[in-house]
Amino acid sequence: MVLTYQRVTTPTTEENRLLLLADPSQRLIDNYVPVSTVYAAKDVTGLAGMLVLKPQAPLTVEIMALAVTPAKQRQGYGRALLVFAKQWAIEHGYRTVRIATGTTSLMQLYLYQQQGFRVVRVDTDYFTRNYSQTILENGLVLRDRLVLERTIHLPKLPIN
Repeated sequence: MVLTYQRVTTPTTEENRLLLLADPSQRLIDNYVPVSTVYAAKDVTGLAGMLVLKPQAPLTVEIMALAVTPAKQRQGYGRALLVFAKQWAIEHGYRTVRIATGTTSLMQLYLYQQQGFRVVRVDTDYFTRNYSQTILENGLVLRDRLVLERTIHLPKLPIN
């Protein structure tokens, strides 16, 4: 799989639909997209994924949304987006990449931990406080949010 990344200022209808898979609140998406860096990932067949990166602190960037087209899920696209996010963070001087997910988002949680992210906080009742509709995932009501971080370790330069 070869992906190209295109910076997006205003998501198209197709890109926005994909963002809604990662975050079902259009209101929240509309709040963070204008203050974030957004990329559309494309392969030879078209749109494959979306990535939204938002600075949170001088050395921390948060992945606000990471979405893969349903037909392309479980094929390495999510991992490729995470690798791109890490490289982007390095190039822009960040030392921590943060991502949050629901406690019922089992596949996402597994992927993030495979890629070196560790749980640093639990936001109790985050989804019941911030979303007007009940979210069901994997047969469970989504209530709590897990915040994960990955520290970027730069290679040590040899001392002469």
